[in-house]
Amino acid sequence: MESENRKTILFALVANLFIAVAKLAGGVLTGSSALLAEAAHSTADCLNQVFLLVSLSLGKRRPDEAHPFGHGKERFFWALMAAVMIFVGGAIFSIVQGALVFRGGHVEHDLRAGFVVLAIALVAESIALGRAVRQMRRQARDANKPVARYVRESRDPTVKVVLAEDSAAVVGVALHRAPRDTRDGGSVRHHRPARCPPAASRRRNGA
Repeated sequence: MESENRKTILFALVANLFIAVAKLAGGVLTGSSALLAEAAHSTADCLNQVFLLVSLSLGKRRPDEAHPFGHGKERFFWALMAAVMIFVGGAIFSIVQGALVFRGGHVEHDLRAGFVVLAIALVAESIALGRAVRQMRRQARDANKPVARYVRESRDPTVKVVLAEDSAAVVGVALHRAPRDTRDGGSVRHHRPARCPPAASRRRNGA
């Protein structure tokens, strides 16, 4: 089972690396702060998979005097660290993205790069999710349990983290919708709201 867990985590790691490179390339080519922030977010997702790989390596160490029952709980600790990274990383990069948009004022970029990155992310995340789902089904069949019950009762957190993360990613990409204002050949523009003229200027203009 451990080798299967490692393969599933590696699938997710490669998928997130591929997505991070695609987002970085799209952000550099278009100057989109959103894609650059998402590239950093995908890099944080890669660190989550690294944490899970570390948990597998540390969890299989032999028992010693300080840990007579082994180091199996290392998996739960590093799975918790991966979950914390998901939430903290997402929050930080969302705040950074919002700050960049507010500071930038006028932003114009081609939406086609964003759609290409979305397509790449959907394919890569779907492959990683399919791998996690197949492993869960196989383990549930070996345990003679329904898949939903096996996922709920399984004490192995590593594949659960991958399954939950990739499921959320696929749903998020599938539900993504482009901004409504897509004039000028598929580009989107954002402007600072116009300021009201002073009262004296309005009186001179007969307002």
